[in-house]
Amino acid sequence: MIVLDANAGVPMYEQVYEAVKVHIEQGLFRPGQRLPSIRSMAAQLGVSKITVEQAYLQLATEGYIQAHKKAPYEVLEISQPLGAGCVTMGHDTISFDLASEDTAENGNASSTLNNALPKEAHTDNSPILYNFATGAMDPEGFDFKRWKRFIGYALRDTNRLMTYGQLEGEPELREALNQYLQQARGVRATAERTLVTSGTLNSLHIIASLLQRQGKCKVAMERQSPSFAKAIWKGYGCSVLEVDMRGPQLIATLQEANVDVVYCMPSHGDSMGRIMTIQERMELLRWAQETGAYVIEDDYDSELRYYGKPVVSLQGLDRQGCVIYMGTPSKVLPPSIRLSYLVLPTLLYTDFHRHRHAYGQSAGVLEQLAWAMYMEAGEWNKQIRRLRKHYLEKSKYFTQLLRQYLGTSYEVIEPEGGVYAGLRKAHIDGAQCKQLALGAGCDVIVVDTDDTNAVEILLSFSGIPTRELERAVQVLAKAWKGL
Repeated sequence: MIVLDANAGVPMYEQVYEAVKVHIEQGLFRPGQRLPSIRSMAAQLGVSKITVEQAYLQLATEGYIQAHKKAPYEVLEISQPLGAGCVTMGHDTISFDLASEDTAENGNASSTLNNALPKEAHTDNSPILYNFATGAMDPEGFDFKRWKRFIGYALRDTNRLMTYGQLEGEPELREALNQYLQQARGVRATAERTLVTSGTLNSLHIIASLLQRQGKCKVAMERQSPSFAKAIWKGYGCSVLEVDMRGPQLIATLQEANVDVVYCMPSHGDSMGRIMTIQERMELLRWAQETGAYVIEDDYDSELRYYGKPVVSLQGLDRQGCVIYMGTPSKVLPPSIRLSYLVLPTLLYTDFHRHRHAYGQSAGVLEQLAWAMYMEAGEWNKQIRRLRKHYLEKSKYFTQLLRQYLGTSYEVIEPEGGVYAGLRKAHIDGAQCKQLALGAGCDVIVVDTDDTNAVEILLSFSGIPTRELERAVQVLAKAWKGL
């Protein structure tokens, strides 16, 4: 029985979503069972059809249910990882047992990419006037005056600013990050195991050194991961296997290659915000738990989903201490603020502490203190809400322009999150598209896929001011005329 509370301070659609999800996880709604129709469920609960529709869409996005044309949603089967429990990510609180992960892990003997896709070097002599290839934060989406205020507050703590800072990061920021990650991302964290780093490269170097001491040396990662991430693993003597994280044969491929580390982005499976389903997450966790492998969850950009609420993290589903969580604020705060963070499993944190002499803190104390106060004052959550609204409106305007000027021969793929829209067209040459765009002063990303009949192109709208977007699309459309 689903009971809603109008005074709970949690949106009604989230309550419906959480209740149905728990029913599915506990087997009260069985695989193959049809859920009540939107109209029927709304009548039963005494809420609007829009409320139920929002909840069902979120569940479908995460892979709990599946839509059928002119028929009710169907419950999908979800395989449970070892020791799985129910994680509930609420509006203000999250319930889980922090001790269970530590206990399970101690008995076991055994982020973040600013852009998840490689960018081809621009070798043409013509200047780039409109950069559709950059996933950089939109300058229109950040209030520097507000940030300057918190920098000013941090500057008052002169004694702290005369030090190199604590190795794990400043305590105020680690505590603020711990609270935020628990509430917003379902991360099973403690402030102690939350480390502040100075960017994705710094985080990856720490992780690679920790896993090297654990004897983990076979890494699998998405084919479209940036080359610098691959170079780091190879620099530590690891072999790197490039795989399709959303492919049906993923687990079989990992088993055959004896992989012991997987680097993935479950909540941002591609640059258009599509995610790893709950079934795929559970299968990956079960594989890691059964083999003693580690999964590195790069949760970059997870805040910037346009529809519904952010999906619970893979780390939040883990009960065996096999997920390393990493993230960065570089899509919400300017990337020049060189900060990122890690949440280590207990076993790896213990090793980090044991070998602490081998590490150093390269993140600035000033920026750490400013970000901690920014979060404490509620500005972080406000900034996320502002950016989601801004990017949603800008993405709709951008895709409208693409359809208007490129015509119906291009399939325009609207993003579910992030700052990229997609294009798809059959029987054209991707390299030619790239060169024609560069010749017109535009840079784009041609996606490397296994489909030989069509080309996929990613176009970012974040680096181009809104007032210039129409002109930019016109220039690109002219360059591709006749293709």
